Amino acid sequence: MIIDAHMHIWNRVHGAINGEAPVRPLGSGMISIGEKKVLGMPAVLSDCKALAEHVIGEFDACGVEAGVVVQEYMDGPQNDYLLSVLAEHGDRFFMHGLPNFFNLNNIVFEAELLLNQGFRGLKVCGGHLLGKVHLDDPLLFPIWERMEHQGHVLAVDFSEGEIQVPEFEIIMKRFPSLKVAIGHFGMPNRKGWPGQLNLCKYDNVYIECGGIIWLYRSEGYPFQGALEVIKRAADKVGYNKLMWGSDWPRTMVDFTYRQSLEFIKNEPSIREKDKESFLGGNAARLYGFNETNTKPSVPLITEG
Repeated sequence: MIIDAHMHIWNRVHGAINGEAPVRPLGSGMISIGEKKVLGMPAVLSDCKALAEHVIGEFDACGVEAGVVVQEYMDGPQNDYLLSVLAEHGDRFFMHGLPNFFNLNNIVFEAELLLNQGFRGLKVCGGHLLGKVHLDDPLLFPIWERMEHQGHVLAVDFSEGEIQVPEFEIIMKRFPSLKVAIGHFGMPNRKGWPGQLNLCKYDNVYIECGGIIWLYRSEGYPFQGALEVIKRAADKVGYNKLMWGSDWPRTMVDFTYRQSLEFIKNEPSIREKDKESFLGGNAARLYGFNETNTKPSVPLITEG
């Protein structure tokens, strides 16, 4: 089976960059970040809503069974919307709640509330917190303790490089069974790689490649540089620690959803059993999906 281990959905854009530059929808996929206007998602999303139904269509076309939804402060919290999607499409998604880690006075209460409401994971936007909140702050320990005890999954996007790795080492030494998914493949074309990859020495720490085609966008499909770092990571920690992710819908301003999958799926130098682990088997075990047979992708009209 194939599982997308890093993607986003939202029904409204109401976030900010670094808590300062507001992010707002403009229509036809365009958003404003402060005073700057950019295409933040495919223009076909005319109302700037990246809804669950849209990505389920991509899943079904490409043979993807399910997706792991992470959140980002730039989009604004989507907790209410994600819970409503769980109620309707719970078999197709694993959802991470997004608490406000900037408010340490209320963070434990908010995190516990999200977990009590039905989220089985939480998202930490580490890059946003750099220099403002330390991940190893003892005030956060009750959250990590509960997540470890109950088998919840922590999704974390670190700042580029390895500056936050020592802080996270302290967390893992104290909570060694905590389930963790490191995002964006540890930012492999930035300085300090593969520092984040070293955290995979802990039994339940994995790394996913959501957004890797953004990092290697200048190469274009089939992203040879991305394939090389995936193979280097596999040599270091094994394919049983790696997971595929698309970062839908942001990366789809450059490339199609199918391309984000097929550059790995069609790569002849990766063994089929390793593809099975990378493309879905590892994610099924980490997030608790029932493993099923791979769904075939739908043929393209241009192929026939």
